[in-house]
Amino acid sequence: MTGVLWLVAILLILLTVVDPRKLWYSTTAWQFKHPEANEPSEASFALGRVVSGAAAAGFTVAAIAATVGAVAPLSQDRLDSAGDAAARELTGEYGKYSSPGITAIEEALGRDDVRMREARTVNEDAPFGESYGIQEYYELTGVDDDSIAGCLEVAYDGGLFHEGDTDVSVGYASGSC
Repeated sequence: MTGVLWLVAILLILLTVVDPRKLWYSTTAWQFKHPEANEPSEASFALGRVVSGAAAAGFTVAAIAATVGAVAPLSQDRLDSAGDAAARELTGEYGKYSSPGITAIEEALGRDDVRMREARTVNEDAPFGESYGIQEYYELTGVDDDSIAGCLEVAYDGGLFHEGDTDVSVGYASGSC
């Protein structure tokens, strides 16, 4: 996400810096039989520069904020925020016999200063031929500080006889599992 913000900001900065008349001739003028007669006014070119400059500034500020948030030192608040966001992102439908695993959770967290391990798995009993409830717990701790901890709970119905897609519910709680 941060990379996309930076890419859009750079493209908008380039649009602001590039000569708008040359840009118009290279991208739009070919559509007209007499491009000189259809050329936009100076005010239109100036407004385009102002709008792209303002948008570039906005995307640059957003990209800087996202970058600082992603590389800032880990704290309990930052882990809680990343855990809540990961839980929202991971909740949803998955294909039959699948659920988010460690790799998907690590990508959703987006931090390399968080250590993750499977804490435990709980399977609810069900009669033969029916789906059973599954709860998987993943413990998150800070790489440098074990006192920073969180717990992701992944809950879904599964098993050999589960029909159709799997509805996965993911929750986050601050503290150890």
